[in-house]
Parts: sequence; C-alpha cells; structure tokens
Amino acid sequence: MRRLVAAVLLVSAGALASPSVVPVYDGVGNPDEPYRYAGTPQAPPPVAVTVPVSNGSSAPVRLASAEKGPQVLVDLAGGAFAATSSTVTLTAVPLPGDGERAPQGTLDGNVYRLTASPGAVLQPDEAYGFLFLRAAVMTEPDPVLVHRLRPTDPWREVRTTRTGRDVLSTPFRALGDYAVADRPGSVPLEDAAGLSATRVALVVGGLLVLVLLAVVVLRRRPEGQSDDPQGQSGERVVTNG
Repeated sequence: MRRLVAAVLLVSAGALASPSVVPVYDGVGNPDEPYRYAGTPQAPPPVAVTVPVSNGSSAPVRLASAEKGPQVLVDLAGGAFAATSSTVTLTAVPLPGDGERAPQGTLDGNVYRLTASPGAVLQPDEAYGFLFLRAAVMTEPDPVLVHRLRPTDPWREVRTTRTGRDVLSTPFRALGDYAVADRPGSVPLEDAAGLSATRVALVVGGLLVLVLLAVVVLRRRPEGQSDDPQGQSGERVVTNG
C-alpha cells in the first residue's frame, strides 16, 4: 500500500512538471500550424466552394481554408442562399490587415473578404450557420470579430463567441469583410507550452512537497511493526535452562 501511495505521488509530481499540450483543432496529434499572413511569402491562397441549387435554394455550404487548423471556416445549412442559377459559389479571399486600427481596437491577422457568385442572395437568418476565424495571437481579454459590408464602410463589432482556444465565431448574416480585432489594452495569452515565472515557482514548490510526502510514506512502518528483530509479535522469546 505504501508503494502504491508513493507511486501516485510521484506520478502527480511528473504531471505537474510536464508542460501543457499544444492547443489544437482535432486532437493532441494535430497541432495548429503557424498563422499565415496575407501579403507575405507564406500567404494563404483564396478558397472557394461550389454547391448545387435546388428549387431556388442552395445545398449546405462548408468552406474551410487549407491551414491546420483553418484560419477561416464558414458552415451554412441548406437554403442559406437563394439563386436562380444551378450552382452557388462562396469565396473567401485573405487580405492584409494585421496591425490596422479599427474603432474596436487593432486588427489581428488577415481580413477575409467573403463573396458569392452573381445572382446568389444570402438569406439573413442566423439559423443558417456561422463563420469562424482563427486569431493570429489570442489575447486576454478575448478579441472580437468585426465586419464591414464594403471596404469603404467602418468596421462594426458583431456578436462573438469564443469556440476554441484561438477560434472565434459569429452568426453568418452578411457577405463582406470579416476580421479579428484585439481590444485596447489586451495582452497575449501565455504560450500554452511555456512556463511563466509564477508557474515555475508553483511547480517547484509542488514537486518538493510531493517528494517529501513520498519519502515519509516509504519510511513509515506499518502499524504494529516493532524494531524487535526477534519476532513479529514484539515479545522477546525466553528459553529456560
């Protein structure tokens, strides 16, 4: 029993000493790749998806950029677009925007311009689906998503939900430009695989406590055990004669 308790304590110590896993989209084995900025040699390409139209309504639409994890993703139910054509194409084009000022703060990462094929009309009902953007650098407090219908329009904040460590979503109600905006005074989150000075101190202190507890448990004698080497009962055997 003592060895079991000591083993548990040592495993706990190892867990404390281990850094956190990398934030992921699809599991520990699939970490996000570094953010790809528009206007650089590693710029992400535009992405498009084409879906059929039946009785004037589009089939479900799922547009996702090729990064791991995707920097932009649009997921819409059937009927999101009304059209007289046989198909509808939704396109997302990444544009430079990182560091630009907006009324809500500073743009973080790319601006994504969402357009649809001529004649397709987005039905402005939030039940049809959502747009997701991945933040280039996640901050505290959380960033917000901003939208403008035309490039000359001012940015406006849209309803934003944080759906992952660095992923934000909003109901997809309009085409146009979307971006992540860091709020004034926000600071980057601690890197998930790193250790801050506070965490280092806590880990070291916790390790020392656990090691001491393990030593105490291992050195402790079971109840009823005596120092007497002559017998387990603790009584010395006396013989006559």
